[in-house]
Amino acid sequence: MAAYRLVWFQHLHKAAGTYVIRRAMANGETFWPNHENGNPVNNGEVIPLWKMNSSELTSFIDECEEKGVTFVACEWGGPDYETLAKDERVTMLTCLRHPIKRLVSNYNYDHYWMWTKAASYQEYLAEGHLHSSPEYYTKIFARGELDSNKAKSNLELFDHVIVAEDGMEALDELGWPKESDTTHPTFGDSKRAMILFAKLRWFRLFNYLKKKKFQPPSEIKIEESNQHDLELYNSMRR
Repeated sequence: MAAYRLVWFQHLHKAAGTYVIRRAMANGETFWPNHENGNPVNNGEVIPLWKMNSSELTSFIDECEEKGVTFVACEWGGPDYETLAKDERVTMLTCLRHPIKRLVSNYNYDHYWMWTKAASYQEYLAEGHLHSSPEYYTKIFARGELDSNKAKSNLELFDHVIVAEDGMEALDELGWPKESDTTHPTFGDSKRAMILFAKLRWFRLFNYLKKKKFQPPSEIKIEESNQHDLELYNSMRR
């Protein structure tokens, strides 16, 4: 009998995460009985894996093994990476995308799907959500701290760090040969267009159909405010 393996996927917003999750699904990985895009759910709420201490996290992994769960996504915070790395049952996986491109994609996605009330990048960055804040990667991998050394150290604990721009070949090493054509693009969704139409968002619908992508204005100096993330991303590409 093969040894138990749990693939732990640190899902980063708008960095090909949904593709990875669908690829896992297509290749027969078993998800938590109730989940939201791979995130385990109990009593209608996502289980806060990122808040668990070492013993709680190990107990959760024990429960995954008992249930036969082989894939877990963690999207809303950084868990205890050291505990995960020390557990021989766990294979750690994440996928990075160029941090500025990721942020631009996230802004446009939230704008057109009306998941933000922000009318500008300045307002968007000030909303206080982790996935829309500067230095998102650093905060995830340093577990809320703005500590690039800690972030890099934790990221180096991962078994597989995929850089989306360099391809997804590393997924083959997980025994996932079946392809998934599922993507999560900002544009080209007829349902989204119909919702904008129904809500009388004519100007936004017009821009959506034209696939207008809003870019951050130069005055907010987006690269300067994401220097740690850029350094982290570039170190993984090397």
